[in-house]
Amino acid sequence: MLRPQGQSWQEIKWSALTSFIFALSGVGIVWMWQAGYSTIYIDPFKYAIFYLPISLLIALFIHETYYYWLHRWMHRPKIYRLVHKIHHDSIVTSPWTAFSFDPLESILQAFVVPFIILFLPMHFSMVMLMLIIMTVSATINHLDIEIYPKGFEQHWLGKWLIGATHHSQHHAKFLVNYGLYFTFWDKWMHTESPDFEELFREKTKI
Repeated sequence: MLRPQGQSWQEIKWSALTSFIFALSGVGIVWMWQAGYSTIYIDPFKYAIFYLPISLLIALFIHETYYYWLHRWMHRPKIYRLVHKIHHDSIVTSPWTAFSFDPLESILQAFVVPFIILFLPMHFSMVMLMLIIMTVSATINHLDIEIYPKGFEQHWLGKWLIGATHHSQHHAKFLVNYGLYFTFWDKWMHTESPDFEELFREKTKI
């Protein structure tokens, strides 16, 4: 399916506004840290060293849980028109789609990391890594080109990670595949598309 003419420019416009809102969130994180309102720490040995990746995984789990249920809520008809429709104007996705949000949706997403660092101790490097993962994951998921290799949907790790094929189905079908990074909430709540694995195999067929 071809992308409508002018779609990229619309996505760039909304992405620029989203970037501004996310930048304000970043300023808020720095302010919370400097003012002593966050749990961010600098000394990597303040806790056991193995806590570094554990804290990151906990933060990603919290974000995944929040986003999955927020995403389902945003698909309620009245809410969808007010908050989520702009993102779904991109039925055929691209990297520009990743942050093409209504300002209200951007705000709902922007306060997640500031909320997490209110109570979850995280080393500064893990906060930065989480922000990088958020950006890279969002871009990959909206490529509409599968980057993961053949058979990855059956791999012990691959079956839990969301990629372009998984999220493209959400944009095409609307009421499946609500996850952000991981597939576990979709699997647990039976909202994963039953056609996902077949489509993944088709896209990765050599």
